Amino acid sequence: MLSFSFMDFNKETKKVSLKYLRLCLMMFLLVFYAYSSAANQFFPASAHFDRFASYNSSGMGIGDKYYIEQQIEPEYVRPNEPSKIMFSIQDKHGKDVHDVTVMVEIYSINGERVLVFPWTTLETGDFNIPFVFTKNGNYQIVLSILNENVSSSKILGTTSPPRTILNDSINCNCERAVFNVSITETFGLISAITVYGAIFGAVTVLGIILIWIFITRRKNKAKNK
Repeated sequence: MLSFSFMDFNKETKKVSLKYLRLCLMMFLLVFYAYSSAANQFFPASAHFDRFASYNSSGMGIGDKYYIEQQIEPEYVRPNEPSKIMFSIQDKHGKDVHDVTVMVEIYSINGERVLVFPWTTLETGDFNIPFVFTKNGNYQIVLSILNENVSSSKILGTTSPPRTILNDSINCNCERAVFNVSITETFGLISAITVYGAIFGAVTVLGIILIWIFITRRKNKAKNK
């Protein structure tokens, strides 16, 4: 009678362990699927941009008033692919600013200015500029903001000469922010493979550990019979 009860207990323990193993594997597979299918929708960068971008995006404060966020859409832009360079000019509390006068420049890694968007007064600090990067490589994007106490009537539609020191504001009553971006053919694919590979690897390792624990317990229980 005692032997029969122990066998029943052993069988029930095995059933519980197997159910626990299956439940853990299902949970981690569900987490992996949810992350891979909905990461961008569930992690917004801020109220000023529609989606989160971890690459070709940055933010910095300039002067005593402004904080600027910058990112590129699409995030992993390739040469000769249409893109948008997005900006959000905010105050130090993250609130919208209005009636700002700006100029935008893009410089290649060798110092050549490949785009200049002339001085323009904007109703809001959230704006974007379409651009096609024609070559692989690193670029620097310069955003200039005219100081509030300076009249913009004489400079609207004009541009400043190219500079060697990109954040230099000598002879310009302005504040300047410099952002670095990288244009490559394959980085987006490599990055995605790396991220998903790491997640899949972690799930696989965890599954192996759980299976090893289950098999070890079975062997120990078989020895104790």
